[in-house]
Amino acid sequence: MKYTHYNYVVGFLLLSMSAHLAAEHYAVVATMETGVNPAGIALTPNNHRAYVANNNNYGIANEDSVTVLDLKHNKPKTTIHDPSFFGPYTVTIDHKGKKAYVTNSNGTTISIIDIKSNTVIGTIDGFNGPSGMVIKPHGEDKNKIAYVNNYGAGDDSGLGNTISVVDLKTQTIIDTIIVDQAPAALTISHNGKYLYVVNYVDGNPGTGTMQVISTENNSVISTTTGFSGPFDIAVKHDGKYAYVTNFGSNNFAPFGTTVSVVSLQPQPFIKKDIAVGIQPAGIAIKPDQHFAFVTNYNTLYAGVDFTNLTAGQGTVDIIDLHSNKVVAPIIAVDQSPANIAVSSDGHRIYVTNYISNTVTVIQKIKDEHHQHHEG
Repeated sequence: MKYTHYNYVVGFLLLSMSAHLAAEHYAVVATMETGVNPAGIALTPNNHRAYVANNNNYGIANEDSVTVLDLKHNKPKTTIHDPSFFGPYTVTIDHKGKKAYVTNSNGTTISIIDIKSNTVIGTIDGFNGPSGMVIKPHGEDKNKIAYVNNYGAGDDSGLGNTISVVDLKTQTIIDTIIVDQAPAALTISHNGKYLYVVNYVDGNPGTGTMQVISTENNSVISTTTGFSGPFDIAVKHDGKYAYVTNFGSNNFAPFGTTVSVVSLQPQPFIKKDIAVGIQPAGIAIKPDQHFAFVTNYNTLYAGVDFTNLTAGQGTVDIIDLHSNKVVAPIIAVDQSPANIAVSSDGHRIYVTNYISNTVTVIQKIKDEHHQHHEG
């Protein structure tokens, strides 16, 4: 084929894009203290605050809480305590930045925080170990309809199999969707038409599933098998690919070491598995859709018969979403990095460290070429 001027321009642009992607660098710039066992984290739309659910897995009195972080100064702002908190696990903030919804994974409720006053103003009841929530982003249901995954609580922990559809205005459950065992995480498509749920099942290799739900009629339209203890999911804005972290078994043996790339069109299937660190947990995609960030929990039993649970070096891997490969650097964070959030400008990444009781702040820094010319 003749190499035309058009081909040359396109080739140059692609080469420039690759060079730009490879030139991005990230570094840890701050560490913030939280409460006991920080799990889920959510940022306000203006990136001024983050809300962190302190899961308190140790059951210490009055330590089920939510820490509010001041992201302008990278320091804790306040800690919210409320009797309704019961194993707080995730936080979801509405699109207007007025309310934060906290899933109480050890019980049946979601607590509602007024962001202006940082106080709990109500609860929604009727769940079963709620462990995640998304709010419909578009259309007449924007900020009105939410979906909550019921993982199971108490004796039912890991045995839940439903998604609750919630009317946030009336604060009631209006529908229930049956899914596979132990729905661990969920996300919603950029256009709000599809809900994606990963089901942990029993955590053994290949038993986990991903299900796609139509939000038009709240029905399951596809099921993809072959995941290994799926923990979290992120979907690209164009709706072509999903990325699922394979954490592995609850006993941490066998543990997972991959992120599955799922082609979503025309029917979902696992296209490839990307090798990452030990126990990939949280995943988030940058707003520009170039990179995904994955936390590696890396916490294993050092003793026989699943005793002496020991945290190793926590890390964050960066996946280039154009090549679906891990790129440098591997970023060291604190112990047992669980969940992750990215600022709306894509310049800062926030990681909750479950064992260390901290949040690590990772920031995009200027590449060496720019530093040289600006210096």
